[in-house]
Amino acid sequence: MNHIVQLLSATAIILLCCQCSPKNPLARLIRQDPELYRIASDSQYEVQVLYTTISKKNGKMQSYAWNVNAEQYFYPASTVKMPVAFLTLQKIRQLQRSGIDVHIDDDMLTAQSREAQSPAFSDSTTVSGKPNIRRYIEKIFAVSDNDAYNRLYELLGADYINQSLYKLGLNRGTVINHRVGVSGYNYEENRHTNNIRFFRNGQMLYDKPAMRDSTDWKHKAKGAVKGIGYIDSHDSLVMQPFDFSLKNFYSLPDMEGTLMRIFHPERFNPDQRFDITEADLELLKKAMSYPPTAYPFYRTDSSFHKNYVKFLIHGALNDSGISDEVKIYNKVGNAYGYLIDCAYIEDKRSGRSFYLTAVIHVNKNQIYNDGVYEYDQTGLPFLARLGQKVLEYERSLKD
Repeated sequence: MNHIVQLLSATAIILLCCQCSPKNPLARLIRQDPELYRIASDSQYEVQVLYTTISKKNGKMQSYAWNVNAEQYFYPASTVKMPVAFLTLQKIRQLQRSGIDVHIDDDMLTAQSREAQSPAFSDSTTVSGKPNIRRYIEKIFAVSDNDAYNRLYELLGADYINQSLYKLGLNRGTVINHRVGVSGYNYEENRHTNNIRFFRNGQMLYDKPAMRDSTDWKHKAKGAVKGIGYIDSHDSLVMQPFDFSLKNFYSLPDMEGTLMRIFHPERFNPDQRFDITEADLELLKKAMSYPPTAYPFYRTDSSFHKNYVKFLIHGALNDSGISDEVKIYNKVGNAYGYLIDCAYIEDKRSGRSFYLTAVIHVNKNQIYNDGVYEYDQTGLPFLARLGQKVLEYERSLKD
């Protein structure tokens, strides 16, 4: 199978997999489970699921979808941190090839270039006491650290991020145009990125100037105006729908495609792979699978248990009863009532691996930014059960 056909089987074909098809095991699993079906079939939950199984015999991939629509808006929350982490490693390799001797362990100092911005000069978790790219990436995947993502976003800028994703073929509606989890930035302010300098042993290696994105990055997804009200920046309730039209968007096909380029890059043409090294891949695979407790700087925080940010299969549970035979490489997101998990899962018991990506929306009162969402009651149990059912199905396969 040539690269083009493989790419179609991994991405475009999912939209042809009707949820009512008798040959769609994902739809069958959902329909056979009353609780999964009750939620997945209810439009208020905006459930989308993308599942790709991989044959043990020949490595062939087959993708299945439930309600996947790359043009339908949902807020991607922290899942956008995944491609930004990957692209940061790519950027460093590109700088090295241009003759700039900078590495991911060099001190990365971020200045405040505008009033809305903030500096980042220290990090108590590193040997030097200064931030660096390696630690930012580890924090992004271990606990979904917002500041770590924001610093990498400021290093790259939206122009580089979106142009790079487009060239990679990750352009099924995706647009990444803002920082996350921090106040004081409107759409215009997010177009501005800080002055960032890299140092080693006190010597400056690279100076990235403060910049403004040249392109007006806005997604075109449908249904981006939602709900009946929201809490504004002054903590006041505004009884108007909430407008997501200037926020990030990251479609499920692009999410899976991003992760697939890390674990199965050979299935894509060379110009559609991340331009990173084997050492970069090793770092990413460790970071995406390690629990927070693998890092000494998180071990004393009891809220960071071994299954933290592993929504599929485990949900919110520290011990879900699933053995350590299951290894999950993933990135989750949760905000505005949306819960998302994009995962590549390896099961040592069966020797199988598969991709599973899902989003669910739990905002019963339709008020955004009020913190009243049914994450624990509905969202996390749904994602956990979905992951468990797909894992059981994978273990039943004989190929």
